[in-house]
Amino acid sequence: MLQNVEKIFNTSEQLVFHGSFKAKKELSNVLLLLPKTKGPFGTIKFEKFIKNHFNVVEYDDVKTESLGFFDTSCVTSLEDKASAINIALDKWKGVKFHIICHSTGCGLGTFLAKKNKQDCKSLILISPWNRADNDFTLLQKKRVKNAKELETILFLRSEYDLLYSSEYIYKFNTQFNQHIHNQKNNNVDAAQMEMRLQSILDCNIGNELRKLMLPKLLINAVDDKLMKAHHGQELKKISTNTKLISLDNGGHMLTETRANDLIVYIKSFIDSLGK
Repeated sequence: MLQNVEKIFNTSEQLVFHGSFKAKKELSNVLLLLPKTKGPFGTIKFEKFIKNHFNVVEYDDVKTESLGFFDTSCVTSLEDKASAINIALDKWKGVKFHIICHSTGCGLGTFLAKKNKQDCKSLILISPWNRADNDFTLLQKKRVKNAKELETILFLRSEYDLLYSSEYIYKFNTQFNQHIHNQKNNNVDAAQMEMRLQSILDCNIGNELRKLMLPKLLINAVDDKLMKAHHGQELKKISTNTKLISLDNGGHMLTETRANDLIVYIKSFIDSLGK
């Protein structure tokens, strides 16, 4: 079920953003769409670098949703959400920018690039998916099942086991345990999670990405258990003007686990395109 156009327009003026384009004329502009879930170290290092080297507008999906600006009684498609974000971005109409997105943000970023063919200079997709094949669908349904059946700590452990490599969790076992302990009293909203994951399953990124001619950079990890490496390989095959970098490890949450490498590849890619 989709939200109507009037609802999208009214909502767009209430979305939460941080930063601004054109703050420093000598820097390129970046629209940042980061993941909802974060581990013990979060995306602080990655965000700090991006904000130090580019003019950044970051869409805050977590805070926007927590303020109730989207209808939570039905599935909001990623295209509808992108439409609301796009209307809100109208204040910067005519400004050239690059999109950097991770995981679910890859769906939003793809639709935003589609809606901004004149102004969007490139699209950088970190840990993207292509389409809801059987394996991906089963994984998402298992996450929903866990949310419904497991108590909070066990659910969080199952999520982190999926999003991070076992080596990374072992290396930072103390930090993960503390991070989980800090969330032990949080209630898991299985219904909301189910709708959020359904919006991902309903979104076939490949169908949209293959129509976009702008430069694209895909970065994934061979040990990503959620959005497995073959998704990036498929996207590379079906889309033009696309570069794929597959890291040897890092799991799904590359903005946390491989921030240093992402920074190098992204800066080099954007610098090669110019402002």
